[in-house]
Amino acid sequence: MKLAAKLILLFIIAVSAVTIMASQLASMQSFAGLEKRHRAIASSVNANQKTSGFQTAAKTGANIYFENLIRTIANNGTRIRWTWLETDIQNSIVVRIDPSIIQNANGQPVSVIDTASGGKRKYFTYVPVTLEGRQGAVEIATPLNDLDSQSRSNWFTAIFIIVATGFMCIGVVMIAGVRWIATPLAGLTKKMERVGKGDFSSDLKIHANDELGQLAGAVNQMCDQLRQQQETIEKETHQRIDAIEQLRHADRLKTVGQLAAGFAHEVGTPLNVISGRAEMILSDPNRSPEQIAKHATAVKTESERISKIIQKLLHFSRRSPSQKSKNDLREIIRHSVDLIQPLADKQKIKLTANLPATPAEASFDFNQLQQVIMNLIDNAVDASSAGQTVSICLHAHPVDGQWTIEISDQGSGIEPNQTDVIFEPFFTTKEVGSGTGLGLSIVHGIIEEHGGSIDCQSELEKGTTMTVRIPIDQASPGKAETNSTGNVQIE
Repeated sequence: MKLAAKLILLFIIAVSAVTIMASQLASMQSFAGLEKRHRAIASSVNANQKTSGFQTAAKTGANIYFENLIRTIANNGTRIRWTWLETDIQNSIVVRIDPSIIQNANGQPVSVIDTASGGKRKYFTYVPVTLEGRQGAVEIATPLNDLDSQSRSNWFTAIFIIVATGFMCIGVVMIAGVRWIATPLAGLTKKMERVGKGDFSSDLKIHANDELGQLAGAVNQMCDQLRQQQETIEKETHQRIDAIEQLRHADRLKTVGQLAAGFAHEVGTPLNVISGRAEMILSDPNRSPEQIAKHATAVKTESERISKIIQKLLHFSRRSPSQKSKNDLREIIRHSVDLIQPLADKQKIKLTANLPATPAEASFDFNQLQQVIMNLIDNAVDASSAGQTVSICLHAHPVDGQWTIEISDQGSGIEPNQTDVIFEPFFTTKEVGSGTGLGLSIVHGIIEEHGGSIDCQSELEKGTTMTVRIPIDQASPGKAETNSTGNVQIE
C-alpha cells in the first residue's frame, strides 16, 4: 500500500502540474490575443494619423472618430480616445503611465495594466502622436473582466480536475491496487521474511502475467536452488563432522598405542604383587586370619590400582559425542599427566605441573580438551631427551578473560620458518613413520571450537612452549599449593 500511495502521489503531482500549466497557457493565450488586437489598433492609428479627419478629431476631441476607426478591429468592451500629454492643456485626461515614457517611446505603442475607477483592471495602450509640435496620444483601453473571469474559471477547472483525479486514484487503489499490487507485494514480503529465517518451503503463488508475476517466479526458483544448496551443505557438514570425529578418535587411539608400553610396566608391578600374595596365601593353609587378611588387603589395593589405570586409559580412548559442561581445568591436566607419566618415566623425562589452589572452571568438552593436553604433552615428551623436564603450567590469574595453559619442553626446538605451518594438516617434524601430521591440526580445531586460541614460541636448541588459552567461566584464581606425587609437582 505504501508503494501504491507513492505512485498515486506522483501521478497526482504530474496531473496537477499538467493541469496548472494548461490553465496558465490558456490565460496567456487569451492575453496574447488582447495584445494582438491592441497592436492592430495601434497600427491603424499610425496609418491614419496624417489624415485630416484624424487631426481634426484630435484637435476637437471628437472620440467618435477613433471609435469608428476600430469598430471592425476591437470588441465592444474596448474604448479609444485622444489625450494630450501636456497637463496644462484644456481637455487633457489623466494617463495611466508616466507621460515621459510615452514621449520617449520613439513613436512605438506603450502598454500597461492598471486598476481603473471601481477597482476593475484594464489594459491600456498609448500610441504617441505629435500634432503641430505638441505631444499627444491615442489611449486604447480594454477591461480585463472577461480575461480575469476566464482565468478564475481555468483555475477552478484545474482544481476540480486535480481533486477528481485524486479521488479516482484512491478508488483505483482501493479496488485494483490492493488486488494487483498490495496483496502480491505483501505475499512477497512475507516470503522474503521466511527466506531470511532459513525457511525455503511454501512457494509464492502470484497468478499474474506482469513484472510481479515474473518476480514471484524468480523468487520461487531462487528458493528451490537455496533449498537444494542447503541440503547439500548440511550433508557435507555432517560428513565433515564425522570425518573430524574419526580423525580425532584415530588420534586418541594412536596416543593409546604409544602409552601401551608404559602401561605394561605400570600394570606389571601390581600384577606381580598380586601373584606373590596369592601364592603366599596358597602355600601355607595354616596361616593366621590376620596374615590372610593382610595379604588379601594387598591384593585388593593392587587390583584397584590396576583398575584405575585401565579406567583412565579406556576413558581417554572411548569415542563419545561432544558435550560441553562446566569442568575444572586442573582435573584435565592431572588426568593427562597421570596417563603420560609411564611413558615419560620410560624415557627418563620429568613431568611437572604447576596448578592454582582454587578451581579453574570453564565450559568445555572434557574428552576433547584432554585430547588437546595429551597431544601437546606427548609432543613435548617426544621432543625431549633423557634427563630433561616437561612442564605444564596453568596460570593462576586469567588474562583478558581467558585461562592460560603453557606446556614447555627443553628439546631441540622448531625451525623459525616452520612455526607458522605446524598447525596445518599432515605437517610433521617427526621422522617418517612416527607421526601423521594430524595431531596439532586436530588440537587447533578443538581449541577454535571452544572459542580459544593456541600459539607456539620456539627457540632452536632451547625448547618450545605451546600456549593454550581457554575462555573462563565464573572462575576465581587463588593461591598456589605445592604437593608432590612421584615426578609430578602440583603447585
